[in-house]
Amino acid sequence: MRSLLTLGLLAVSACVVTPPGGEPGALPSLAARQDAPRLAMMEHVLARYFSADITDRPTVCAAVHEGREAVALSPEDETALIARFPQLAPFARCTPTAEGWMDRETEEPALVHTIHGFTCPSATRCTGYASYNVRGAVSPSYLLTAEWRGGEWHFTTDPQIMAQ
Repeated sequence: MRSLLTLGLLAVSACVVTPPGGEPGALPSLAARQDAPRLAMMEHVLARYFSADITDRPTVCAAVHEGREAVALSPEDETALIARFPQLAPFARCTPTAEGWMDRETEEPALVHTIHGFTCPSATRCTGYASYNVRGAVSPSYLLTAEWRGGEWHFTTDPQIMAQ
């Protein structure tokens, strides 16, 4: 089963696409999909994280949190994100422990980015909170607002901290 997932991910990442006005080989932004605002929001969160100058990153996974625990994105969404961010590990590789998230393969600490409290009051406006968990510590959640305009989702960040 794992080898099928690996082959699927390799096949997707091998696709060469040139988006309008983009660089050859670049995948089109998920923000261009009006039907997937939560996926576009996670792409936005991960792009900010992976563009930061961080050395010695832990294993990184992405999840949604709409109840008591973080859960995996749909297989299609996870595959789309991994195609854009090869540093992203499948959520199944991250496992919760008493000390926080751990990489199931390396047994090293893992970092899990989550989107929670996601809602869309209209087809052109959505909000959600983003946070991450690493070594048992949860970051403060910050509010993201997504607005559909000009053929893509645009994000603004509100630095207010959600009450714990």
